[in-house]
Amino acid sequence: MPADAADRQRRAAERRLLAALRRFHRRQPLTHDIRTDALLALVREEDAAPRPPSHRGAGPLLLDDDELRAVVDDLVERGELERSGRRVRLAGQGPRLDAAMRERIDRLLEGLRDAGFEPPRVEAVASRLGVPPALVDGLRRSGHLVSVAPGIDYPREVWQELRARMVRLAQHGPLTIPRVRHELRTSRRYAEAVLDAARREDDRHGPRPRRPGGHDRPR
Repeated sequence: MPADAADRQRRAAERRLLAALRRFHRRQPLTHDIRTDALLALVREEDAAPRPPSHRGAGPLLLDDDELRAVVDDLVERGELERSGRRVRLAGQGPRLDAAMRERIDRLLEGLRDAGFEPPRVEAVASRLGVPPALVDGLRRSGHLVSVAPGIDYPREVWQELRARMVRLAQHGPLTIPRVRHELRTSRRYAEAVLDAARREDDRHGPRPRRPGGHDRPR
């Protein structure tokens, strides 16, 4: 590639990387940074989207991933991006929530914690407190909320306590819905959601206990 064309490609890559990061931070205000490979995927996805011929960024990016990472390195060196391990963010980027919204989110999480193992539907509580759906999604993506089933979300600390209980319970026999329900003092709906979510995590991280008879769900 001629030197002038390569220079144009690098400048275009810088613009698109910075623009993709600005959009990411706007959409996920509770998430401070993003993995570099995920950022490159965002740029590739947006690069594939159709643009008007007159658009400044209409031309395709011809740089490969290694070359794009080199552009990220340059942006970090110039101080436009900040890096932590494999993750990057715009320089000076932090949570962009005003004090009132932060207080609402704190009240939302505290209310869910106080509800114990049978929390109300988070969307209903969020609506009452004035927390928009986009921020509820952000709480899930950032790990502050763990969604175990439609309509059932636990604050991270509550879910960690539930997982610890599942581990202890499994040491004394097979995990079944009746045993989980008795342990947590919850309805069958919550017990089943917790057990299924715990098993999905076990599937990702190692072997999981099974119900008697080898079935995942009693019939």
